[in-house]
Amino acid sequence: MQQRDNQLEKLTAHLFRENAGKMAAVLSRRFGLEQLDTILDCIQDTFEAALVRWRYGNVPDNPAAWLMTVSRHKLINALQRNARMNLEETITTQETTTQPDFVIDEQHILDSQLRLLLACCQPVISEKNQIILTLHILCGFGVPEIANALRMQQEAVKKSLTRSKALLRQQPLQQLTQASPIDGDRLPLVLTILYLLFNEGYKTTRKAKGIDPDLCYEAIRLTRIVFDTVTINREQTAALLALQFLTLSRFPARLTDAGEWLSLEEQNRDLWDQRMITEGFSYLRKATQGRQISRYHFEALISSIHCCAKMFQDTDWPSIVMLYRQLEELHPEDASLILNRIIAESYYSDPTDCLHELNSTASLHQIPGFLLEAARGHLLQRAGLYADAANAYLLAKSLAQSPVDQRFLEKKIKACG
Repeated sequence: MQQRDNQLEKLTAHLFRENAGKMAAVLSRRFGLEQLDTILDCIQDTFEAALVRWRYGNVPDNPAAWLMTVSRHKLINALQRNARMNLEETITTQETTTQPDFVIDEQHILDSQLRLLLACCQPVISEKNQIILTLHILCGFGVPEIANALRMQQEAVKKSLTRSKALLRQQPLQQLTQASPIDGDRLPLVLTILYLLFNEGYKTTRKAKGIDPDLCYEAIRLTRIVFDTVTINREQTAALLALQFLTLSRFPARLTDAGEWLSLEEQNRDLWDQRMITEGFSYLRKATQGRQISRYHFEALISSIHCCAKMFQDTDWPSIVMLYRQLEELHPEDASLILNRIIAESYYSDPTDCLHELNSTASLHQIPGFLLEAARGHLLQRAGLYADAANAYLLAKSLAQSPVDQRFLEKKIKACG
């Protein structure tokens, strides 16, 4: 029974990641943004009902259609109870479980998601709040994940969502019923949201195992929708897709069977997914067909260098450092880029010099303590200062929130003993 419960929890988590955003988009398009809070509540209730119902019965043949049907019925019932809409259709609790599935074609779902994405990214909402709102509604991010992704306090995220949803509810139903292109002004923000979505899957704050492939696949799927939709600046979207595929290719080698991180140096490169690498390079070629260059171009190029190296020792670190320096010029406010560049530089230069630069950087930027101490431990270890490295790793472990990070740092501490 316990094994079946675990399997059901994994299935519903997967279905939530894959379908919650679709359900929110379709229902918002049908019933209007002013019903947003009720829609989100009904979606949550639907997944809770699925977990209970499927535990004591059979999983339906088409679970996605079942979820869409039940959420729609729950929403209609909720709206009728609240006397918010006059509907001719009356659905009873019994009918909710016996009526045929509410099946919607894939194109309608894609269109609805695109419309909701554009609705969340409208000028009446500030740029940062647009990101927060989209991650929450369309991507299913909870408050802790958003706070982690944007380095915010959870209370600030909650306040932002309250204000932004109030503004979104004021938008007319027409906002979601008429197509609207992703123009040049909106595209960078949309890509930022999809970039953050993928990053959360790459190193998740939601799951104990550390990665969430479903989230990464969802980010790729939405990015492909954007790529097929936009007519200008497609190179940026292609670059993001290249980065996503090249990064995803290394997933099979990132964790041990026991669920522990493996560093790039420890990974078995024979496990890297060559089909993903091929797809990544295909989009990278498309990304270089224009004149504009973005963060995603540089990061995709860095990832491509890793994918081209047959062994860790073959990595072209000077080229990676050069690309990171160009990224720093584009985004001087992002201290994580400096950290990554310093670590890359330590593989072909004196790690002691890199350590001095890290200490100088720490005094100029607000770097999260966990990342700073983990990087410091890495450089001290490479410099042969093992006792100091162990102390830095120990401090990093005390600041780490993820169990998989803590286990990785424990391994590092042992290696310094």
